[in-house]
Amino acid sequence: MSARIDILSGLGDKGPAAIVVEANVKRILLDAGGALHPGEAITWARGLDVDAVIISHDHVDHIGGVSELPPTLPLYCTPLVAQALPKGRAWQPLPERGTCRIAGIEVTTGQAGHSLGGVWIHLGVEGGIFYSGDACFESQLFPFDTPPPANIALLDASYGTYDQPQQACVDAISEHLNRPLAFPVPESGRALEMALWLAEEADARGLSLAIDPIIRANLKTLLALPATLRRSHSDERIEALLARPDASQPSLKLISDRDDTAAMWPGFHLLHTGYLTPSRCAELSAGDILWQRWNVHLRASHLVELADQINAEHVVPLFTHLSDPALSAWRTLLGARLATEKALFLNNHVLNAIPLNNRSLA
Repeated sequence: MSARIDILSGLGDKGPAAIVVEANVKRILLDAGGALHPGEAITWARGLDVDAVIISHDHVDHIGGVSELPPTLPLYCTPLVAQALPKGRAWQPLPERGTCRIAGIEVTTGQAGHSLGGVWIHLGVEGGIFYSGDACFESQLFPFDTPPPANIALLDASYGTYDQPQQACVDAISEHLNRPLAFPVPESGRALEMALWLAEEADARGLSLAIDPIIRANLKTLLALPATLRRSHSDERIEALLARPDASQPSLKLISDRDDTAAMWPGFHLLHTGYLTPSRCAELSAGDILWQRWNVHLRASHLVELADQINAEHVVPLFTHLSDPALSAWRTLLGARLATEKALFLNNHVLNAIPLNNRSLA
């Protein structure tokens, strides 16, 4: 069975995720990403013709474009991710860890180590096509399942060639805890493990802490899931946090990110730990906010390790810049395995780029 891959969005820059895989005369859309920046149009959905869509997780750059799709298009996601769909949107369950068939294609999923309900996706065609969505090896809360072998790997490279270990990030954030801080975070991702860490740090330092109710609710949801869907030995930490009352006048606040700006939090320093929009980059340059990464994506050595684990012959780094000097660095890291074309064709496990004049999906 030959296969064709068209990366509609997400290659060459940090942008919405949208990838079409065509095999056995069926087309599956992997993720339906929305705009990362206010006011940006979602262009990848124009003229789209697919048989099904699979959503890896509930962050806006992977699920925010669902509203652009026909409401009758079969959509597959895990039950927790379904909660972030537009109200009334029909969906079909995707296993948190397991195998099913979608549009006649064998689909295997596993835990991606990134967010509540998030999974990686493996398609059983042409020696295997693996899509990580967003993934991380370093979470102390969300497990990462080793995927099956795959000929081609479409991997989360959001951090580019950055390779700083998580402990170094945590140590750097710790240096700021002596001042009033508000942390805007995605409520189903790093928020959960940052909540556990901040609670322990607050106790150790005698600091006061308040945690957004929706983050508490997501921790409660995680605790109610089968134990295999969270890291071992995390239950007691989650239970202790849920039993801990919020301080009425906290010096530390963990909040669900609602496009917060420094002006919205007088008396606090805003400390961001993830992707910065252009407006937030301007705030950072002006000294109005703080920033220190908390790892929730594959860093460079882990991306290479994952490619090695699944014996990938071809690796496409997604959601990252692919112009020099970054491109040269990727060539050094991945060698002949590096693939950077938006349109690819697999036949008998051989990968070829599709000429520019033959890239229509119609």
